[in-house]
Amino acid sequence: MIKYMLWKKGYLFFLSIVMACFLSGCGIDSHLQNAVKVEDPFSAENEDNFTGMIVTYLTLPVGESTLVRFPNGKHMLVDTGAAQDVKTLLGLLAERKVTKLDYVIITNDQPEQAGGFPYLAESLQIDTVMLPKLTEETVRQAVPIKSDKKLIPLSKGDQIGLDKDISITILHPSENLFLSPQNNSLVFLLKQGKIRFLFASAIGEDAEERLIEQEGKNLKAEVLKVASQGSNQASSQPFLSLVDPQVAVIETGKSRAEMKTSQEEILERLGESWAETYITSQDGTITILSNGSDYRVLKGKRN
Repeated sequence: MIKYMLWKKGYLFFLSIVMACFLSGCGIDSHLQNAVKVEDPFSAENEDNFTGMIVTYLTLPVGESTLVRFPNGKHMLVDTGAAQDVKTLLGLLAERKVTKLDYVIITNDQPEQAGGFPYLAESLQIDTVMLPKLTEETVRQAVPIKSDKKLIPLSKGDQIGLDKDISITILHPSENLFLSPQNNSLVFLLKQGKIRFLFASAIGEDAEERLIEQEGKNLKAEVLKVASQGSNQASSQPFLSLVDPQVAVIETGKSRAEMKTSQEEILERLGESWAETYITSQDGTITILSNGSDYRVLKGKRN
């Protein structure tokens, strides 16, 4: 009888805890869901249960676009692909449940980087648009930006905080612009703790030479978004030696077989730099999970 009374009391106590949790709206399921969120990129089953920063190099047919999700839940899109990419881009964003972009960075006025913006702006809420200050007028002529968007022109040396221990630092362009619009593209470092992501947009060797002169060892980054879709006009050996990337991502719609013979030279140079190189047309969308101390690369479709 005593054992029965103790068991009954224990059962009633457990039942009261469950009911209290239910009535308070916490729910057992949500509690368990919160429990599986992880900060270690190597413990995360996929990007959904990871609490750190997620950088996703998207696979598009023509242009370039990279999605960044910050730990605070905000999203930033670096470039918007070409006009022909919009349907694919919107689909990739929808897969990741992105209905709002807190920041969009437009690195230049070229169709492969900026062509999709007008169509993207019709489908998603975009709060803030960032673009290079020195070429702002040219970019705005090519990319209509409505007055309801907050506009931030970026200059060399600017640093903007985006979340705790996460910021971007603008490295290029500087005064004395090049005749080539690609060489005036916005180049910046995205930094989280000790992990650095270098976005080289569409620059060529002339701009790289200037960056080498002005920035030197400041170019070092763990992850490099390779310039101009792996063009032979960029990614010189001196530039790669200073960046010294552990991971390099080429965003292109061309398969490796379709890439010109000259582009094979880029792959060789990246290999000589000991960079683990990914090509989005071949390896699929590349996702990098980072907590500021460690990072992990996920290939292809989401798990």
